[in-house]
Amino acid sequence: MIKNIVSFIAAVITALALSYSFNEDPLVNFKFHTGLYNTAEEEKAVENTLKLFNKNFATLFNTGGDLQSLNYIPAENLIKRRIVQEVNEWTRNNKVLVYDKDVFELEDVELLSPQRATAVAKEVWFLNVQNRKNRSEKSGVKANSIRVRYILGKQDNRWKIIEFEVFGKDDSIPPVQPGGIWS
Repeated sequence: MIKNIVSFIAAVITALALSYSFNEDPLVNFKFHTGLYNTAEEEKAVENTLKLFNKNFATLFNTGGDLQSLNYIPAENLIKRRIVQEVNEWTRNNKVLVYDKDVFELEDVELLSPQRATAVAKEVWFLNVQNRKNRSEKSGVKANSIRVRYILGKQDNRWKIIEFEVFGKDDSIPPVQPGGIWS
């Protein structure tokens, strides 16, 4: 009987040691999986990250590519690169695409793990094409109503966008598939 108890305790200690050595932050993971994690605080942090992303995304377009604002975009470098490439394309054509956010409503935040989250937002942007040099209008103002699913990762205790998918305002959003950037 004592031998069984000792074996059980040894197995638990081994499991805890392995869990500790293979997890990025074992205490946070433990809290997350046992329901002790502060989800409301993390959901608010995700929302604030998305608002900052959208603000600086629009600023980069509205200024015609002021690269200093890249430092303030909480996103992976590949996301920033895609944005810069699009801004540069407008610049080559002597145009600026002006974004003016009208609506940002967070529909859902799902914490997949302490380091991964998805969020779906309803967004309405007013878009306007302007001449880059004199800022005269090249198009009227158009409302663009969309839904966006953001995939976020947490690094150095800060959330940032890993990827985002844009859908029409009435489109259904397919479920998240496990693996890849999702895990």
